[in-house]
Amino acid sequence: MGASVDMNGTDAGGLDLPPHGLKDSRRRRPMRWVGVLLLLICILGAGFLYMNQDNTPRPAWEWKPGPYDPPVQYAFIPEDTECHGWPSSPTEEEAEPPLIACTEWRLRVNYKLGKGRQDIGLIFGAGCGGYRRGVSVGDDDCTSDIELHDAASQVQLSDSERRGVPLRITRDGHRIAYLSKKYLQFVGWDLPTAQQKAISPRLDARMLDDVRSVEISPDGKFFAVSFAGDQPRLLVTEFATGQTTTLRGFCTILGLSQGASRIAAQRTCSDLVEAGPVTILKRDGTVISEWGSAASVGSLSPDGQSVVEIQADFGDDGDEHLVTRNAMTGKVTKKLKLNLLSEPSDAVGHAWLSNREFIVEAETPEPGGSFGYYRVNVQTGASHRIRDLGLNPGSTVSLGSAFVRD
Repeated sequence: MGASVDMNGTDAGGLDLPPHGLKDSRRRRPMRWVGVLLLLICILGAGFLYMNQDNTPRPAWEWKPGPYDPPVQYAFIPEDTECHGWPSSPTEEEAEPPLIACTEWRLRVNYKLGKGRQDIGLIFGAGCGGYRRGVSVGDDDCTSDIELHDAASQVQLSDSERRGVPLRITRDGHRIAYLSKKYLQFVGWDLPTAQQKAISPRLDARMLDDVRSVEISPDGKFFAVSFAGDQPRLLVTEFATGQTTTLRGFCTILGLSQGASRIAAQRTCSDLVEAGPVTILKRDGTVISEWGSAASVGSLSPDGQSVVEIQADFGDDGDEHLVTRNAMTGKVTKKLKLNLLSEPSDAVGHAWLSNREFIVEAETPEPGGSFGYYRVNVQTGASHRIRDLGLNPGSTVSLGSAFVRD
């Protein structure tokens, strides 16, 4: 059953911060020179380079975000980026090893100059005008990659172990969940209001080692973090109130429905153990369904009615299928062959666009091949390339509003 959680002696509801697991999620992709060439063309075609008016560098501990209206298309870690970690306080001691090893996450945004509030409190440049996806755009149409220095991308758990840290974005691109270097907590951030709230207690290396999942409900109203270890649990936080509920006995979050009215979770805590039963919960912890799963089940749909997974046949040329199951029974309702690229490819599921469409990433097994993100209709199998994403967006990507437009 659910219960309020005490976060270091402070109930989560009272802690307003100032205005898949925690595995190494990097996927080293070969450089795609076509994508680089297109990027250079876009840069050369840009009308001018606009810099954020606030051009005074600020260390991470002084950063206070202001209201920011443009939606985040996606967050990414650049290919072969230099790992760096900004100090979290002016008196930070040199620790061996430091807990936050890298802060490499960047936010990709498209926006109109002067339209809406853009006081994010971070320095960034912008490419404006020129051509985007082969179409001429006005000089006030801009794209920026904003370095989010407070967001941890890797943590150092010991002298020999380093792991990647997830960052999640809502489908409208206005709310983000990330591990804050400043607070050493996962936080939920509402960009238009500049409001941040804790969604986990303060974490040390042991607790970070136990983190398995970070998720946001499709409507952005609820944030969830799951832990394994000696006390498996889910922490589900309502952003409006800051109130956190603890659901004990679960390690992995498979997804939240709208308003977190349904939560799909698993009790399996080890990557070495075959995927266990899928449990469908209410937000208060009431179990409403549980069924066995021999495969790796993916995301819960926004309406809480379906879960999807990608299944691959054995062999180098094996077909891949998008499988949809009834969330309450586990029964397969659709099995659709994926034909995303013109050559054999590996598919990875990302997120639901709606109750009808699911986002799938496809790339060839061999270096230098095709690559792309696709929106796939779970009823018909029809797929469409997402043009807002470049040919090589980064080694790790978290999708926000990028797939709203074709």
